[in-house]
Amino acid sequence: MKPIKSYTAFLSVFATWQDALYTYTESQLKEKTSPEGWTLGQVYNHLINSALFFHLKQVELCCAGNENQHARKNFKGFLSFHFLNGFPPIKIKVPPSETYTPMQPESKQEIQEKMNLVKEKMAATLVLFETNKKGKTAHPAFAFLNAEAWYKIIEMHWRHHLRQKESMDGLLTK
Repeated sequence: MKPIKSYTAFLSVFATWQDALYTYTESQLKEKTSPEGWTLGQVYNHLINSALFFHLKQVELCCAGNENQHARKNFKGFLSFHFLNGFPPIKIKVPPSETYTPMQPESKQEIQEKMNLVKEKMAATLVLFETNKKGKTAHPAFAFLNAEAWYKIIEMHWRHHLRQKESMDGLLTK
């Protein structure tokens, strides 16, 4: 998929998350809907932080050089990108940890400001695709991805978490 198409798809899923944010109260963003689960605020932070500090950094690395240019996606990566156009519809559980578990945001305004930053960075990153984009970096589940795949994975990731959001929405205190 061309980066501009990935960006357009991202804007659509971004709007879903942004529109939903307006409907939540501060307390709903901090409410745990399951004992070991995250709050909606933590889900928002997870999406924001993974885009800003992991996925977009990988795009930059791929565009900066030619390392691993002949490496490939594994079967899961091929399946996700070329057949499913997204992540498999499964829950992915990662044990709680200081490095992975997202922090609870201070406020809805903080979430909105960070979301706007993601949107700005996504737009600004489009110019990188005019440069060298032959490098690839390793993804923990899909093996080696190029810059376009890393860029697309942001929209895929945000869309994947919509299932989690919908489940949590039904459990929130009204």
